[in-house]
Amino acid sequence: MRRYFGWLMVLLMVMGMSVAFAEGQTMDEQVDQAFRMAKAVGGAFVVAKDGRIVYERYYGEQQKTTHVPVTEKTYFKCASVTKFVTGIGLMRMMDQGILKPDEDISTYLGYKVGNPRYPKQPITLRHLMSHTSGINEESSFSRKSSILSDMIAVDKKAKSNFREVAPGTQYRYSNFGAGITGAIIEAVTGEDVSTFMRHYLFAPLGIDAAYTATQLQEPEYIVATYHQDGELYQAPSYMLRQEYQAEADPDHHYRITVGSLLIRPRDLTRLGIAACGDGTVDGVRVLSPAALRAMRMPQSPETTGITEDSPYSFFCIRQDTVLTGRRVYGHQGTTEGIVCNLYFEPETQLVLCVMTNGCDTVRDDGVMTLTRRLATIAENVFLK
Repeated sequence: MRRYFGWLMVLLMVMGMSVAFAEGQTMDEQVDQAFRMAKAVGGAFVVAKDGRIVYERYYGEQQKTTHVPVTEKTYFKCASVTKFVTGIGLMRMMDQGILKPDEDISTYLGYKVGNPRYPKQPITLRHLMSHTSGINEESSFSRKSSILSDMIAVDKKAKSNFREVAPGTQYRYSNFGAGITGAIIEAVTGEDVSTFMRHYLFAPLGIDAAYTATQLQEPEYIVATYHQDGELYQAPSYMLRQEYQAEADPDHHYRITVGSLLIRPRDLTRLGIAACGDGTVDGVRVLSPAALRAMRMPQSPETTGITEDSPYSFFCIRQDTVLTGRRVYGHQGTTEGIVCNLYFEPETQLVLCVMTNGCDTVRDDGVMTLTRRLATIAENVFLK
């Protein structure tokens, strides 16, 4: 009944949106209008179908002061879609036996991690990636100078960094938990997470992406980011001045995988193609069939031991209202005025990538209004 009501609400919104676009408008005109309605400074909308990119539209400016237009070369900040991309890297590591989803993360970090209230119950990657770890980001995580081991080691008894729930028993979205996965990558590989991911995931696919602006090959294409009201948030020059320690430091690198990834829209879409299809893109295997199933599978006491109903499986959300009557997977990201969405629907092999450097971040039923409008346009063109 709840799902039927959700579909009905989406149908009503779609009907309302359809009259906003003038009859006879081209798809480009409709997409541009959607970006204008969202007051976007710059944006990109890329659609893939059946394993290949079938549509892309670039809108507006990389930076208001330079008036450089957004193009296929533009790097956008991913916000929380960073977690999804990091999740692909983590799943590859699981495929290769480097990591295990249900191993106590103490094994990887080298000290006993746990909620002091439940010291014998391990926290696992599955907990971190389904946002059921019970880790509280409203305490020490808010102080950038904090040391990770001081925050989560059992013997530190830092109760304020954990909720009063056992691991796996409560869903609560946690940026802190997502950041810890980056620290785990560094502890296991001995490399800083951005360099590791560039070598391990991006380079085999010919992707130039990084968790720091300083590692990008063509920094002149980095966007400036803006608040919702259009005021500057971060200029590319500011991003390039930020120091990045290109060596493993798990105790301090627990924020990198939260939302800092910079990537081009076509490349983010290609990762979506791999996750949507058989785990390959352009002939390169990214994920195994088993990893794909795990990313889409709901967590439950029967399958994974997680008792709380989380919409996430391994940094991949299940969303039922983006497309009419269809379940999509992926991730949504927003910070300040940035919007980044990557959604895919395996049955129709449709992938939707939305990226902006600043716009209204109004939501409809938890999904960005801009993304709903663009998804409706794509649905009418590619699924009718």
